Amino acid sequence: MKSTRCATHRPNADFWHPACVRCGVRLLDQNLSPAQLLERLRTVDPETPVVLTGRQRGTWVEVVEEGDFAAYAYWVRPASNTAGFEAIEHPSDNPTGEELSRAFFVEMLSAPGDARSTGVTDLPEIGTAWSRPKPSRWERFKRWSRANAEREFVTIAAPMTCIWLVALGWVLGWDGMSALAGLLVGWLF
Repeated sequence: MKSTRCATHRPNADFWHPACVRCGVRLLDQNLSPAQLLERLRTVDPETPVVLTGRQRGTWVEVVEEGDFAAYAYWVRPASNTAGFEAIEHPSDNPTGEELSRAFFVEMLSAPGDARSTGVTDLPEIGTAWSRPKPSRWERFKRWSRANAEREFVTIAAPMTCIWLVALGWVLGWDGMSALAGLLVGWLF
């Protein structure tokens, strides 16, 4: 008979239904069992009673938090943040794991809010620093002249010529480069 508790779980090879090979407990992300996730929740807020309902959707586990006069249900999953878990509430009674992940993603995208929703109105507009026109490289071509064209050609052609000469020297070697230089000198003079 397998023990019901492991210090560190070792997952099986089944991607769709991960479980511990030693104790048989189903596993969530980071090879955590739902009970270990519940311990993480209780570590964050030890005064609030938290209970697992037993429902699992993908990597999400449903949790019920008992308050003074009501119970509050939400979904949690393991995470690498400081709390050790991520939590989301969902309006549906029976959401899928994809719906929970999508709702969490949308909530994280809208988390900071803007100045109007937080009541802070003295913050500067984000785009004010970038409102002035930027100088463009292509502005030179609007005022075309022969000198501008030659300058542009030299700034592009000189480095490319040097790169090609180095590559040619690498391929031909010292003897090949000296033969090529002799041909060019004989042809020019």
